[in-house]
Amino acid sequence: MNTKLLLTGTLALALGAVGCSSPPEAKEVAEVTASHSGEMVRGVSTSLRMMSQMSAFGGLGEAANILTGSFSGVPITGTPTCGTPDTAPCTPTSMPGVSAPDEATTESMAALSEKYLRERIFTEANVEKTEGGSTVFLLQGDDLCSDGSYAPSPSCVEAVNKAELRIRASYLGKGMNLELLVGPERKEPMSLAFDETRVGLTLDLQGIKDTVQFLSPESSAQLPRVMVGRVELALTSAGPQDITFETSILDALRLEMDSSGGTFAFSSDKAAPLTSVRTWQQDGATHASFALNLNTTEVRMPYTGSAAQLSGKQWVVSLSGMSYEMEVRDHAEQFLIAHLGLGDAQSYVALGDQRLVTVDLNTLSGRHFDLVITKGADGVPMLGVRPEFDLSVGLNLASLATDPSYEVPSYYNNETYRVRLSGGTVPSLRAVPANEATGFRGGLQVVTGALSLAATGAEVSVPEGQCLVGRDTAPEGSHPLLGHFEARDCQ
Repeated sequence: MNTKLLLTGTLALALGAVGCSSPPEAKEVAEVTASHSGEMVRGVSTSLRMMSQMSAFGGLGEAANILTGSFSGVPITGTPTCGTPDTAPCTPTSMPGVSAPDEATTESMAALSEKYLRERIFTEANVEKTEGGSTVFLLQGDDLCSDGSYAPSPSCVEAVNKAELRIRASYLGKGMNLELLVGPERKEPMSLAFDETRVGLTLDLQGIKDTVQFLSPESSAQLPRVMVGRVELALTSAGPQDITFETSILDALRLEMDSSGGTFAFSSDKAAPLTSVRTWQQDGATHASFALNLNTTEVRMPYTGSAAQLSGKQWVVSLSGMSYEMEVRDHAEQFLIAHLGLGDAQSYVALGDQRLVTVDLNTLSGRHFDLVITKGADGVPMLGVRPEFDLSVGLNLASLATDPSYEVPSYYNNETYRVRLSGGTVPSLRAVPANEATGFRGGLQVVTGALSLAATGAEVSVPEGQCLVGRDTAPEGSHPLLGHFEARDCQ
């Protein structure tokens, strides 16, 4: 057979197969979207209930309360805010809880979602046309503005019909893809993709901007001048009790908005996934994992203070990144937060060309560390690090002193503070509660390794076994900030 003829025939068959792909029927679209939406509601609720019942984080709030009381007199912000004779008492810290609807409420929500999609959205009556391999549904206000048990609001019906909302449904492998189309020009602000185990919602910022401009032209002036990027929210189910929720920045985000004072801007590089939360059951125990992988992110905004020499400059907050990975098993005595870091370069806050605050974490040890949290017999956790914790914060805030709205302590001018916990295989700390009998106000004990706090011409060293504690008044001649810390026995 002629090779050229064979290639031509093969190509024609391939193109014909693509062009003749059958559009999905309304009933199939309704069934796929309804069943997956119901499963998503049930899965999220189950995952939240599982996390709400976990006790692995117990004790972290108590540790925070101990340290708040111990170091309440240290003027980190220039003036102590609580816990001293001249201030209000410190408010106890509690770890945020996770709430979830009960099973009956969840089932009601899922059933309503399924009914709405089957009976009011993806119906034969709403099919406008088929094109290529897609079915286009034109949504009606009478359907969207009521679940059928009450009369829809006339204003809602009018607004929906004026918006010309359509959904284009097409096959996506073994799943289905739904695209929301708005207006006669069919703006595409979002899409929804289903397969056998995953539901993904993609939001297009440019499409959202175009949609808002169409629906509400008078609001155009309030929108960012630049609004680009795509984000995704996705739910994956590997079983009724194995749920993963992820967020991703699919295309780098960039927003810019002009004002009379200057330009506000936000940007964040691609990160897929950006966050991940998974809950599952294994060997009769509840497990949960959490991960964050934020890449370079920057915020710019105009200086709006009263100092003439700073007028026209921009604030810049640049975060090189932020990451961690954590897995927790309920009732476990220990868990690990791995790969904690602030990106692979220096993070900073600048005003104009001058960096006022710089932050470097573990510069000499990979810019990341692992945090090992071990539950103590008293319920207060011990925190260990691998290979070390080495944080340097550079401060040069003198230029802000020209603005009377800022109170800048002298020890935040041309100074670098370094906090380092190192030594041994896993240097570790734990909070030690106050002892009224001895007058010990609580502190941070170095269980293994050594802890040091350093600044220009000053250092506080805490050897293994001793505690770092705070004191309300720094000794005369000592460093104005580090003088509020001392190493002493933990009793």
